[in-house]
Amino acid sequence: MNKADGGSVMRETPAGESLARQSEANEALASELAYVRSLAEEGATAPLVGGFYYVLWGGLMGAAAFITFAVSLDFLPIGRIGMFAPWIVAGAIGWAASILCGREQGAKPGALTLGNKTARSVWLAVGVFMTLFWLALMFVHDNFTAFGVPAFFLFSLMFPIAFGVYGVAFFATATAAKLPWLKWYAGLAWAFSILCLFLMGADAQFLAGGVGLLASAVLPGVLLMRREPRDIV
Repeated sequence: MNKADGGSVMRETPAGESLARQSEANEALASELAYVRSLAEEGATAPLVGGFYYVLWGGLMGAAAFITFAVSLDFLPIGRIGMFAPWIVAGAIGWAASILCGREQGAKPGALTLGNKTARSVWLAVGVFMTLFWLALMFVHDNFTAFGVPAFFLFSLMFPIAFGVYGVAFFATATAAKLPWLKWYAGLAWAFSILCLFLMGADAQFLAGGVGLLASAVLPGVLLMRREPRDIV
């Protein structure tokens, strides 16, 4: 009799664990629905919870730009080829941190709202595109020397294109999340895109790019993080 009871308990254990996991998922969903319902009753929208990524990527890429500028002025004796190192390190840290922190960011209250889901999708697309574009330049940057294009000149397209797609992403995010003030940063990003276009091929482009990343990525990221409810920051 005891053996039978023990076998029954052992057979029920996996089912019990499954029910426990389902219960936790239901509680999380109920909490999310309650949060969104409270916002709807107050006539408000869920705050964006992706400010962390703006600060992360803006800070890393801004630092890489300033280091590259210092190398171009011979302040750091690592040679012109060494100018690629800061970007490789920044990209690796950025993607690793984004993946590691993704679950935590996605679990924040309001993360499943339309505004936040749109923002995550748009900025993920921006990150993937810019990474692929940079990798492509590694292979084709010296393919046009016969036409008078310097070997590494095409890399100066990165900032104009990056700030351009940043502006598009900010505009889409502002619309989806109903944050009109965020559109000002879309305009700021486009302004830096045009500035960097005029500075193509000049070392000063790295300085302008670094300042632009702090102004149009880190700053709005900090503002968004400050808007998040205290219990989730």
